[in-house]
Amino acid sequence: MGRQFTWFRPNGESRSRLDRFLISFEWRDRWPESVQFTLPRNFSDHCPILLRPKDVDWGPKPFRTLNCWLTDKSFKEVVQQCWNSVQVSGWGAYVLKEKFKRLKNTIKRWNKEQYGDSFKKVQNLEVVLNKLEEDTLSVLF
Repeated sequence: MGRQFTWFRPNGESRSRLDRFLISFEWRDRWPESVQFTLPRNFSDHCPILLRPKDVDWGPKPFRTLNCWLTDKSFKEVVQQCWNSVQVSGWGAYVLKEKFKRLKNTIKRWNKEQYGDSFKKVQNLEVVLNKLEEDTLSVLF
């Protein structure tokens, strides 16, 4: 599913289905509804491919940080203020979990106020670039 080709020459004059998955009979028996996706290539000459079963829910996405946060002077203050302002009762692991949960929400809010929705901006730029690439390739071929 996705793109028809997985490799493109930089000038767009040549393309091929180079990248594939090899699976065993045991894999096919365990996940018979598996699907291979060809993802947008972004800045590589190869498109990443993803093999996954249709019915698996991997759960919520993990929290990620951006390097630019670490160079922002207000970031350290926000983290210290949030961490020190929360008083949670309970055993150690529970207190740590609750503090991290509150810190995560505080950082997300701070990021939107400070930078806007950076992740959405990157995703939107990737969509625009991939659309331009597809349009260019359709004109060439």
